Amino acid sequence: MSTLPIITVPHPTLRLVAAEITLPNQEIFEFGQNLLETLDKKRNPAGVGLAAPQVDKLWRIFATKVGPEGRTASKKTPLQLFINPRIVAHSPELTLGPNKKDPMLEGCLSMPGLYGPVPRWSWVEIEFEDFSKRGELKLETQKLRFEDFAARVVQHEADHLDGILFTDYANDYDLPVFQENKKGDLIEIEDKSLLAYL
Repeated sequence: MSTLPIITVPHPTLRLVAAEITLPNQEIFEFGQNLLETLDKKRNPAGVGLAAPQVDKLWRIFATKVGPEGRTASKKTPLQLFINPRIVAHSPELTLGPNKKDPMLEGCLSMPGLYGPVPRWSWVEIEFEDFSKRGELKLETQKLRFEDFAARVVQHEADHLDGILFTDYANDYDLPVFQENKKGDLIEIEDKSLLAYL
């Protein structure tokens, strides 16, 4: 396994729609393992995700390091690969996080230094495929439910497969976007029209 270089905005691949995997093969299997390895090297204690377009590959694949049903990642939390993921059920409401007065801020490996609140469903059920545990180059369908932070991670990664960046929500919902300065302080970007160039 090897790590893959992560692309950043304004790379054009980040704005394209990824293609569904129809014929699993050794190349896709190895790519999935490399995506997991890359995420494993970049993870933080809370858990993160990484989608194929972020490493310049237009396949509908992403990887996560989060626990289902709201549990955050630990050393025992397995890395999970999602191939052809589909959100098949979700909460009725969108939320900016568990605390209405203090919205959760999202960041992105492909948008270093940028953070912002994003309306997300508080829980989602994802149907997806992964390679057979029997060592075959065959995809098997699975379904998992994610809540709270974990739900936010899988929605963020699913957006990447459709060319959507978290900053796109700033204009749609009139939300702030913050940039981290050299001191580590978050400063609100005043001119959100600049986000259109990301």
